[in-house]
Amino acid sequence: MKLMSIKEYATSHKLSIYNVVKMTKNGQLDTQMKSVDGKDEVYICVDETKKMEVPKHENSEEVIDDFEKAYFKLKIQYNQLKIKYENLQKKI
Repeated sequence: MKLMSIKEYATSHKLSIYNVVKMTKNGQLDTQMKSVDGKDEVYICVDETKKMEVPKHENSEEVIDDFEKAYFKLKIQYNQLKIKYENLQKKI
């Protein structure tokens, strides 16, 4: 196990310090209090063998279809809002 400060953990995992603090308060991360220069500081216990797993999809075409469906839904909503906006501009 390796101890990392909140700032080190945030930079190594590309997270904001605020989000790391929230994760420690919620208990999502294992923490340990350590006294440094008379101050109690929070350190995160990082298990090097345990890595965050990225979920893999069995079929990449499925993922592409999902993104395409979501894209077209958003495009339709965008076009509807654009038409409403133009109508409001004409009234003004």
